[in-house]
Amino acid sequence: MITPEQISNIVNENKEEAIRCLTEIVQVPSVTGNEELVSKVFTKWIESIGLTVGNYPSAPGRPNLLAEWFGSEKGPRFIFNGHMDVFPPTEGDPGPYGPWAAKIVDGYMYGRGTSDMKGGDCAALMAVKFLHQLGFDPKGSILLSYLSDEENGGWLGAKYLVEKGMLNGDFGICMEPTQGKLLNVHWGILRLRCTYKAMAHHAGSPHPSTDALQKAVTAINRFYELDKQLQQTVMDHNESPCLSITTIEAGSSPNVQPAQAVFTIDRRICPGEKFEDVYKQIINIFEELKAEDPEYDYQIELLSDRPTLEIPEDDPFIQICQKSYEQIMGKPLELYRRSGGSDAATIRQAHGISIPNWGAATDIDEWGAGSPKERINLSDYLNSIKYYMMTVVNALS
Repeated sequence: MITPEQISNIVNENKEEAIRCLTEIVQVPSVTGNEELVSKVFTKWIESIGLTVGNYPSAPGRPNLLAEWFGSEKGPRFIFNGHMDVFPPTEGDPGPYGPWAAKIVDGYMYGRGTSDMKGGDCAALMAVKFLHQLGFDPKGSILLSYLSDEENGGWLGAKYLVEKGMLNGDFGICMEPTQGKLLNVHWGILRLRCTYKAMAHHAGSPHPSTDALQKAVTAINRFYELDKQLQQTVMDHNESPCLSITTIEAGSSPNVQPAQAVFTIDRRICPGEKFEDVYKQIINIFEELKAEDPEYDYQIELLSDRPTLEIPEDDPFIQICQKSYEQIMGKPLELYRRSGGSDAATIRQAHGISIPNWGAATDIDEWGAGSPKERINLSDYLNSIKYYMMTVVNALS
């Protein structure tokens, strides 16, 4: 059986290659909807292992990459799940070195996606590559999956492949940033696009009824009141759900009262809440306004319906992860939970497998996902390759 010492040695001896992989992938812009170019770089690196890469696009230019390493014996399927798309660069703030620089300063690599989640993507890829070089023979198989559209809810990525049964397995890791901790629980997400319409009317005189923006503002104020109520609701682990209005668009000209207003709702769902109840609570507000004034007719479009992720602490695969981390790092692995969603929850909901989030980078802070200062500590990145390798060895030996 491959030892922790062998794992540490091969990663340390090949750290320049591991950093080069991350550099090349971070330097390719891959904002959601534009994943095709970076998928070619992923493919190049995966093929360097000797694996065949299958591309299963859900739409033109929306690649989903799968590559599976089969051992000589049948056994469980271990899934590494990652996404290739990233948030857009922050408008008006390119960060200290630019979003695609992959510049290394004081042991950190800076750039969009270093945290969310190209750091985790590359760590898993290099873990498989180095295990292959060590001559590891998995008792089962290892699936590398790099998908599109995660930041948009996964409709053209994880959800597309789950419907085809292509992400089924026995256990695995979703390499989202978690500060090196093991995230076994996260919240769900409901996102809606809401539209009000009205007759366009010249701003030179009062609107004969209610313009679209006024309707939207009235509704939004009701939702802000709902959010105050939600924040007073205390769930398990002292958590409270929340609701945000995240975008609004209205009007076409400064001298015309708006004929259309569109806004989006982001509702975070705590473990223990039911998706159906949350959706009904939102719809009830729209219906109440419509009952008060029939002109408050509305349109709703579902943007994202991320389930919660809930894996028990005593799950056997969680225990394998804890053992593996301690073998490499010499200290216990901390479990934690947060509000963000992931494709892991979609996979678990469909197939029931244990697939926690686990990645080296910080997640929701000034250096994490979506920040213009997004970065990853390269020492932590290299360590994550090691504990990913150890986890695979312990799971498939």
